Amino acid sequence: MHYRQDIDGLRAIAILGVVLYHAGLKEMSGGYAGVDVFFVISGFLIGGRILDDLDRGAFSFKDFYLRRARRILPALVAMVLVTMIVGWWTLIPHDYRYMGGAAVTALLSLSNVWFLNRIDYFNPEATLDPLIHTWSLGIEEQFYALIPLLLFLIWRINRKAVLPTLLVIAAASFLVAVATSGEYRLWAFYLLHTRAWELLAGVLIAWSQRNRTLPTQFHTPAYLIGLLLVVFGLCAVPPNAPWPGVWTLPAVAGTALVLAAPQAAHGLSVLLANPLMRFMGLISYSLYLWHQPVFGILKKTYLWPQSLFGVVLICVALLVISTLSWRFVEQPFRTHHKWNWRKRTPFWVGIAAIWVIAIGGGVTEGYPKRMPTEVTETLAMRSSYSPTYRRCLLVRGKVPDYDFADACTFGDTTVPPSVALLGDSHAGRAALQLGNLLKAQGKGLVELTLSSCLPVAGLINDGQTRAAQCPAFNNSVRAYLDAHPEITQVVVYANWLNYMFDTSGPNIFGHDAGAITIPSLPVDGPTPTTTAQREDAFVAAMAAQLRWLGQHRDVALVSSTGHLQVDIPRYYANRQWWGTPLPRTANYPRSIEAQRGDRMRAMFVAAIEAAGPLPNNVILLNADDSFCTGQHCDLIRDGAILFSDVNHLTLPALDILTPEITQSLNMPATSEKP
Repeated sequence: MHYRQDIDGLRAIAILGVVLYHAGLKEMSGGYAGVDVFFVISGFLIGGRILDDLDRGAFSFKDFYLRRARRILPALVAMVLVTMIVGWWTLIPHDYRYMGGAAVTALLSLSNVWFLNRIDYFNPEATLDPLIHTWSLGIEEQFYALIPLLLFLIWRINRKAVLPTLLVIAAASFLVAVATSGEYRLWAFYLLHTRAWELLAGVLIAWSQRNRTLPTQFHTPAYLIGLLLVVFGLCAVPPNAPWPGVWTLPAVAGTALVLAAPQAAHGLSVLLANPLMRFMGLISYSLYLWHQPVFGILKKTYLWPQSLFGVVLICVALLVISTLSWRFVEQPFRTHHKWNWRKRTPFWVGIAAIWVIAIGGGVTEGYPKRMPTEVTETLAMRSSYSPTYRRCLLVRGKVPDYDFADACTFGDTTVPPSVALLGDSHAGRAALQLGNLLKAQGKGLVELTLSSCLPVAGLINDGQTRAAQCPAFNNSVRAYLDAHPEITQVVVYANWLNYMFDTSGPNIFGHDAGAITIPSLPVDGPTPTTTAQREDAFVAAMAAQLRWLGQHRDVALVSSTGHLQVDIPRYYANRQWWGTPLPRTANYPRSIEAQRGDRMRAMFVAAIEAAGPLPNNVILLNADDSFCTGQHCDLIRDGAILFSDVNHLTLPALDILTPEITQSLNMPATSEKP
């Protein structure tokens, strides 16, 4: 297969999409599709090389795997080792231990499996992970392990079966991706069986070119359409689009069309084959490797600049790093075909160092002794929750048909619970302290909580991995309460802002707020298309729930505190570590959450009014009132940090809030606590 300069240009478009997406450019909404472009290119080049060698009778598994190792491993090992060295001086123990696991699995070509069990790629937290991008290398390396075996076997049995076999596998892979990218979104995103169709698309194009299936006169229009589709795929993907799936087709099909048209008009192909695009394509692998560690560590340590000029400077520095990596790491290994791996001591020392550091990080829980005692004490607030929290909060796999026979109870356990706590992890964290306060009143409390689940029947949080289980959970809650009339009071508490709004901003340091949208959708009926329609859907669903609950029970509806977009203990610990601690009375302007908070409260009030007159009390308690005075809200009070991450409350904070909740249960009927 001859060298095509425009493929380097295609790589340039792909890497620019990925880098700009991770840099936060809003116009590059689908920049992550650049990875899908890379998949197609890889399938085309690797598949084409294998087919050529098979046709000449010169294919060697040993040579193939050695070429792949020379191409991938040296730069990967260098990046991982440098990232771990920098992380030693910048990352807290929890993050450093986690990164060690990601580093080892990256070397084993299993990082996609590592991240599958840990984080949603589209979770904002994923942008902070220095090695999250290695998931795609896992996909490619697993494909490289299998595709030569597949093609070799088909070639030996019946080479005419290559095309139909690849078509069947690719079609099956695509259909599985479409079918599973909703409820099983993480599995679809991270695993090879739902990504194989993208790589096989490239192999199929390589096969078609051997048989000249695309007439020459169609090359130029195919090339142009392909370029437009790739750009569309990078810039026009809607939020929460299932991925991979139908929305992945423009990037994949566009790349395939460009690859299928090598004889396009010179004036068109020069768009990709010009020197600048070719250079960006040549360094694209190093640029892909290095961009996320740089971005992730800067963001995780809150050093990411807020000005465009600062971001541009970082990108320029990244280009320099990537060029050096390409010149002094990639090229020596790729150009020396008789490279003796046994004599490359620095390479093996690097791999050994990564393993030693990672294993040591696991044994020591991230080397906490790197930090002063006061820093580790601050970081301990990230685990400031009750000993029952992890045991009692429901998670995936425990929801369908759950009858709550083993639900946790608190307070006076000698009597049947008369109070139920409904909600997500925010409610779960408050359960023990609420129960202790209710015990003094001779009451018991039963906890009915599910992590990341909106506790409103009839709504589903679009885009949440666990969202599909929420309707079943909420139905189970309703059945349980209907079967237990002795429960006369209900507390409903959740991280409402996270379900109702785009919480990408602002944070306590004044980042741009971005668009406000409501991702929660009705389970049944037409899908709302405007913010007003979605607000109406929430109000209607909440009103119906209050109407049902309020017929026989008092209801305390607890709004959530602000979504700060800053992990407070981590941020404070970093400031301590670097000698610039926050004052022990740190706060943030209340105005930051005012827009979202006021709209959330307005929806609650509208729902209470829409529920109509009820025989029992419905109280709206604004949690922010417990932590805000005037125009400022506390992050730290009396020396105690109030948030354990970006929004969950610590035990000292819950000691402030839970008395307010128990008091609200005994208030006279009103729509809102004054």
